[in-house]
Amino acid sequence: MSETFSDFLIAKEIEEGCSSSTIRAYSYDLKILERELGDPHLNSIKIFHIRKVLKIFFDKKYSKQAIARKIACYKSFFNFCYENELISKNPMKAVKSPKIRPEESLPKFLSQQEVRDILSFLEENKKIPYTSRIRLTIIIRLLYASMARVSEISALKVFDVNFDQNLIKVRGKGNKERYIPIDLQTAKLLRIQIENQSVINKDKSSYLFLNNRGTQLKPRSIQQDIQNLKFLLGYSNDKKLTPHIFRHTGATHLRQNGMDISELQDILGHSSPNTTKIYAKNDLNRLKKSYIHYHPLEISNDGKESF
Repeated sequence: MSETFSDFLIAKEIEEGCSSSTIRAYSYDLKILERELGDPHLNSIKIFHIRKVLKIFFDKKYSKQAIARKIACYKSFFNFCYENELISKNPMKAVKSPKIRPEESLPKFLSQQEVRDILSFLEENKKIPYTSRIRLTIIIRLLYASMARVSEISALKVFDVNFDQNLIKVRGKGNKERYIPIDLQTAKLLRIQIENQSVINKDKSSYLFLNNRGTQLKPRSIQQDIQNLKFLLGYSNDKKLTPHIFRHTGATHLRQNGMDISELQDILGHSSPNTTKIYAKNDLNRLKKSYIHYHPLEISNDGKESF
């Protein structure tokens, strides 16, 4: 089975244009399949083998969304094998993704006060080394301000920051470029970051965020730093604090403050407006205000209800 992985991943990258982060995710999920099944011959894999692996994810309390993503990966892999006549029957054909209720699919986000508390904690806490603390503060501000993906933040280079217009240029899925505005204070902190970094590397084509070895700070390192911060903050295990949470948080707050869905779509880099519409569902307060303003039963006339 594992001998087919590289061909499948090449097809996903070259023919379908999947991003490097998607390829890594596929590779990770396929290695789990190999580990749990023992790398059998492709034609010997049956549906009960697949369900055995999915049961492991369920027992480990993976979210429905996480299990659904892994099922999507395995469906894509075995479809590839079937279409290329590597298997006679597709073991994923009858496997269904878990049903996700609308309220379960809403992205989690932090309140504005929680964001302020996190930034204040970083400013005051001395348990984190100064250099790491400043870098993490800038990264969290940038994740929240730009709503860029952690892979996009990690890939930023010095020349991607436009201080004249307070914009950053990121490369998203499918290697598509987009420009995102950032607030003035975050821009100032980025300028300081670049000035401090210039002692190490004056090349504008260098990465904006470097690790202790002076090379690119990888997404995994950012994720780990935020997990360590979650521990220091004393958050419970079921409280999510990840780079992606700051993306969801910034998008939700913009929507709550009145940003149009189409504008939000451009900032987030969504190819489909349907993906962005989830943030409209997140904003129940805005929905309620709109209802009160427009519904005939709520509209008053000279202080009296219309009905």
